[in-house]
Amino acid sequence: MKVKSTLVVATLALVAACGGNPQPGEPGYSFNLNGEYDASFAADDGQAYSGTMQLTTGPGGAVTGTLSIVTPLSVDGTIEGTIIGAQFDVTIEYFIPDLQCGGQVTSTATIAEGGDAAGGPSDITSEDECAGAPTTATFTLSR
Repeated sequence: MKVKSTLVVATLALVAACGGNPQPGEPGYSFNLNGEYDASFAADDGQAYSGTMQLTTGPGGAVTGTLSIVTPLSVDGTIEGTIIGAQFDVTIEYFIPDLQCGGQVTSTATIAEGGDAAGGPSDITSEDECAGAPTTATFTLSR
């Protein structure tokens, strides 16, 4: 009987260890980014761009979403990224309808515990038609 109880305790300990803490993309993970956020980019040329991001964190920390900048001009974007720990590596493919051009923003942001805010430096590349666009910015998300 003692061997059987020891085996049961060992099995329960193993199951508890495997269950562990939630991982990125799982419910209860402290750094998931889900829902709508106010988004801003403070560009190196002094211009501030603001709008919203709609984000979803999926299995393994994969993040997808959309960007909608409304000030000072309309910019639409598609978001793909990854959460590793509290770090959000993101790529945004953007398009400016009024100028008929676009480009890409890449950023590594730090996520606040609870997932209500994030921020970090960004690099911006643009098509030739968007020449004169800023090349770096500070990216901020908040609720």
